[in-house]
Amino acid sequence: MRADCSGPNVKGMKVSLIVSDDLDYGPDLAEALTEAGASVTLYLSQPDLAFYLFGLGAAEDASSPNRLIDALYEKELVSRDIPVRLFRFPRMRDPRSLVAANRLRRMIAGDHPDVVHILMGPGEFWISILSCLIRRLPVASTLIVPEPNIGDLQPRSVHWAIAKLLTLGSDFVIVNGADQLDVVRKLYAVPSKKIAYIPLIPRAVAAKWADRLHREEPGTILFPGKAQARKGLEYLVKAQPIITKRVPHAKIILAAHGEDLDRCRAMIMDQSKFEIHDGFMSAADLASHFQRASLVALPYLSASTSGLLMTAYVFGKPVVATNVGALPEYVKEGVTGYLVPPADAERLGEAIVHLLLDDQLRQQMGKNARDWMDQEKRKIAAETIKAYETARINYGRG
Repeated sequence: MRADCSGPNVKGMKVSLIVSDDLDYGPDLAEALTEAGASVTLYLSQPDLAFYLFGLGAAEDASSPNRLIDALYEKELVSRDIPVRLFRFPRMRDPRSLVAANRLRRMIAGDHPDVVHILMGPGEFWISILSCLIRRLPVASTLIVPEPNIGDLQPRSVHWAIAKLLTLGSDFVIVNGADQLDVVRKLYAVPSKKIAYIPLIPRAVAAKWADRLHREEPGTILFPGKAQARKGLEYLVKAQPIITKRVPHAKIILAAHGEDLDRCRAMIMDQSKFEIHDGFMSAADLASHFQRASLVALPYLSASTSGLLMTAYVFGKPVVATNVGALPEYVKEGVTGYLVPPADAERLGEAIVHLLLDDQLRQQMGKNARDWMDQEKRKIAAETIKAYETARINYGRG
C-alpha cells in the first residue's frame, strides 16, 4: 500500500535531507519537497559529489567544498534556495568515521530541522550509524535496497546488519517498492505503522545534464549503467540477431561499465550492430545517449528499483524491462513499456522489435511515461511530507 497523502498540509516544515550515494535521487526529492512548501537543507557526500560533477579525473581545486556547491548551483542541478552542506567519511573500517558521523550529526542539529530524512543505499554503514546517533530529532529513512540483489559481493549478513541499524535508528521507514513492505516487516521486524511505500521520485536532474539537443536515432536501443551479471546484459546480446532479422538498421548502444561487460562483449555475433562506450560516463554524455535512443532496455535478472528506468521516462523513452523486483510497479504494461520474463532473450527481442516497428506506439508510450512522471512528482512529495509527519508522531510517542 502506498503512503496516504491525505492529512495535514504541512507548509514550511524544515527538512534535513541526507544523501550519500544516489546523487540524482537527493536533489530531485529536495526540489519536489520545496515545490510542495517544505524548507529543505540538502547534505551530500563530498567525494561522491566531486565524482558526480567532474568525474574520476577531477582536479583538487574542483573538489573543494565551495567549488562543488557553486558547480551544483551553476549547473542548475539544485535551486539556489536549497542550502547545501557537504560531509565526508574516511574509509568504512576507519574509526575516524565515527567522529565524522558525529560531526555530521552536530551540523544537522545546528540547522534545527523538524525532521531528518536519510536516503541510504546498500552498504552505507556510517549512514546507518548516523541514524542511531540522531536522538533528539525525528528520523525518517528510505531503505533503497532492502535486501541484496543477485551477485552482490557484500555478504547478506553484513547487508542485513547495516539495514537493521538504520531501521533501529528511524522513527519511520520508506521503501520504493510495494513488494518491499513485507520484506522489511519480516526481515527487520519493522511494525506496519512505521513503514510505507512511496515510489521513486522522477529523475528530472538527469535531463538537466543535457548539454545540447540530440535527435532520436531510429532503431536505437540503449542499455545504460553498470554491467553486472544481475543486469542481464547477455540476454540483450543474445536478442540482437532476433532484433536484426526484423529491424536490419537496429543498433544497440552499450553505455556501460563493470565486470560483466567484457564477458558479454565476447558473446557479440555482429559487432556492427553495437556501439560500445566502455567506462564511467559523464552525466552529460549519458544524457545524450538517452536522447538518441528510441527505447531503453533493462533486461535485469534481479532489481529492487531502477533509477535508470525513471531517467528513461524523464527523457520520454519507453522501456522494455524484466518482470523482477519492483520494476512491474513502474513499467505500465502497454502504456509506458513492456515487461518480459528474465533470462528470456527471445521474448526480450520480440518486445523490442514490436516497439521499433511501430513509431506511433513507441512515441505515445514515451509521452505517457513523461506525463506519468509529472503526475507522480506531486503525489510523491505529498506522500513524503505525510511520512515526515508520521515520523514526528512516532518520535513523540517514543
